[in-house]
Amino acid sequence: MHRLRPLASLILVATLVPGAQAQVPVRNAADLQKQLDRLQTLGSVLYIAAHPDDENTAVLATLSKGRNLRTAYLSITRGGGGQNLIGPELGDGLAAIRTQELLAARRLDGAEQFFTSAVDFGYSKTAEESLRIWNHDHVLGDVVRTIRTFRPDVILTRFPPDARAGHGHHTASAMLAIEAFRAAADPSRYPDQVKAGLRPWQATRLLWNHFRFSEDAPKPAPGSLTLDVGTFDPLLGRSYGELAAESRSQHRSQGFGVLAQRGAREESFELLAGKPAKTGLFEGLDLGWSRFPGTGDVAARLREARQGFRPDQPAASLPALLRARQALQALPPALRLEPLLQAKVAELEDLLRAAAGLWVEAIADRQRLAPGDQLTVNTAVLARGGAPLVLESLALEAVTPEGAHALEVHPDGKPLPDNAPRKEAFSFAVPSTTPLSHPHWLGGPGAVWAGLPDSAPPFRVRTRVVHPEGSFDVVVPVQFRFRDPVLGERYQPLAVVPAAFVHLEEGVQIFDGPGAREVRLKVTAGAARAAGRVRVQVPAPWKVEPAEQAFTLARAGEEQKLSFRLTPPASSASSELRVEVDTGAGYATARGLVKLDHPHIPLQTLLPEARVRLERFDLKHNGHRIGYVMGAGDDIPQALRRLGYEVDLLTDEALAREDLARFDAIVLGIRAYNTRPALQTLKERLHAYVAAGGTEVVLYTVNTGFPGINAAMVTDTIGPYPFKVGRKRVTDETVPVRLLQPGHPVFHRPNELTAKDFEGWVQERSLYHAEGMDARYTPLLGMADPGEAEDTGALIVAPHGKGHYVYTGLAFFRQLPDGVPGATRLFANLLALGHP
Repeated sequence: MHRLRPLASLILVATLVPGAQAQVPVRNAADLQKQLDRLQTLGSVLYIAAHPDDENTAVLATLSKGRNLRTAYLSITRGGGGQNLIGPELGDGLAAIRTQELLAARRLDGAEQFFTSAVDFGYSKTAEESLRIWNHDHVLGDVVRTIRTFRPDVILTRFPPDARAGHGHHTASAMLAIEAFRAAADPSRYPDQVKAGLRPWQATRLLWNHFRFSEDAPKPAPGSLTLDVGTFDPLLGRSYGELAAESRSQHRSQGFGVLAQRGAREESFELLAGKPAKTGLFEGLDLGWSRFPGTGDVAARLREARQGFRPDQPAASLPALLRARQALQALPPALRLEPLLQAKVAELEDLLRAAAGLWVEAIADRQRLAPGDQLTVNTAVLARGGAPLVLESLALEAVTPEGAHALEVHPDGKPLPDNAPRKEAFSFAVPSTTPLSHPHWLGGPGAVWAGLPDSAPPFRVRTRVVHPEGSFDVVVPVQFRFRDPVLGERYQPLAVVPAAFVHLEEGVQIFDGPGAREVRLKVTAGAARAAGRVRVQVPAPWKVEPAEQAFTLARAGEEQKLSFRLTPPASSASSELRVEVDTGAGYATARGLVKLDHPHIPLQTLLPEARVRLERFDLKHNGHRIGYVMGAGDDIPQALRRLGYEVDLLTDEALAREDLARFDAIVLGIRAYNTRPALQTLKERLHAYVAAGGTEVVLYTVNTGFPGINAAMVTDTIGPYPFKVGRKRVTDETVPVRLLQPGHPVFHRPNELTAKDFEGWVQERSLYHAEGMDARYTPLLGMADPGEAEDTGALIVAPHGKGHYVYTGLAFFRQLPDGVPGATRLFANLLALGHP
């Protein structure tokens, strides 16, 4: 019988199978043996920290793969406030990438993944600021909900609840863990969760996992518990430390590729709350089936399966495993709802599929579709384990936030031949109620808990298989498969898009005068055919003509360009333009389509609202041709182009061979001195360009103090005169800025700057300031976060020969793409230094 499955089932799938958007992996005999061992152990641990990449993957791998414990990482944020070493994505796009990097890491170290609804806003110096911006009560409720859902025996934090954590987010994550440790057990705290079915839960103990980034770091306090994370596992063929290195190296956007550590290595833990222990993290805890009354038969069947396991014939364990499944199903309903037992059911289902040698896939005929489209899904079921199996049925299910229900069921009832695929096809109209493929944590349709790592696939196929000892299901997502000429076979999740989506050429429109300008947009058919009208909405006194326009698109992917004339107000103003589209059901907010395609993660589809930030302010610029040396990736070149500059992206060869004198200024993008090794020698050519009369503007680079993190500079000397890149930063974008040299041309030509130009900045003011400067540099700005001494390294300028050299930590990479007026005017003045 195929019925509606509640959201709890979706939570189980999403959290227990971190790669839910990937095909179910084929497991080798060593993996199967480890899974059988894991089924004998019932214990759980929750690890809590602030960001993706904060987790200790060595501890996660050791507990999950070595101790066979149900292990999870709760990241308070998704990391969208950080920087990006592999592309220009920031904000929501970066958060989507880092979410998938965490899931890739979890697929390796065997842990599960949770989040809260807190939005990463970059570096914070105090926990108080972090908790205020995150909304303490709301995020604490998220942590409490995770604890009540996961019900861990032990909770670990990566950071201490004080300044030793080194980052306001880090400190806040530990403070939340301590408060939630107690609040999760109190039914009067967040009672709505209790009313919804979550029971209070008191973990046994909460400990801080000490971090030691160097061998000379302070030793752990006496009485600390320890865990060896360097143990070699012959079934894995490597140690948990080696596995952890591969897991941590999935954080590619942060440049966190690390070297594997081999040999014994201890991690230490300090009690923060709960019952003290002397011998280990799980002292006094029952980690066997005896912790749940009435499960003796389950335990006996699982021991039977383990003792009878044959690596060369895994299917021989199926009878015992199926009997264990039947024993689990016979438990009282209340007991079966225990999260730890639900996890064991999911592990057992996966083991049944793997032991039977089943490969099941469901492949759609295209990757992108819209509600109402016709879709064909080709399925294949392949039995390769030699077990007597009968294919009872195949069911295509639609998945919504409310649950899953069958769209079509194909009964079969025939034996599955050995190593010969059974193929079936489903053809159907995509239901109009199918949710669009916008991440649930970005406000996608439906009330799905933001703590879940990933959105559920829109469709899946359920295969019911019968063995003489019982039946079981194999559930796989419907995906798109294609051949990449470099990477080979690749799978992509389906993307459900609107019938028509809108792409705006610019996310920001800047008007430096009262003249009207064309706003161009592109309507693309997401459905097989689409027709309707588009209108542009702006508030007075902005004006737009015409009010609306029609479009007709005959096939999916066809595009139609439209143009509207936008007139700004006479004086400075900020506003927003919104686009609405009507394809027959009335006007609604139009959405764009953003694809995030990186080889180490599944293709991500975002459907942001189609809107444009509007800025009207006075802007002048001298010098028009700019050379840009891209570093880790940013959107500044496009921001400069919309201001009227000509921007050439310079390769290493161009820097080495071309005539640089043709550029009015050359800009080195963020982290260029971290990511462009050729600059070690080419910097001399840039300095010669400056000496001949050019202007060189170097945006921030990173000179990390943490070993093992890939943020080293390719050269220690990046300016014509000595200075160092430090770690000082100003995180509060609203703090006052003092002009240290009020008469300097940077503040007067061609734009006359005032204190107002430092208002309205976003996320942060400046980072990675200069320090230890040669006397020939002139610091131009003084600033500090509240309660700190003023720092003068955010913007330094030096004459060199006939030209000018600039190093700045000011966060232009956030301000310019966002159209912040004052930052734009200041950057225009920096580019104009050589042009009176």
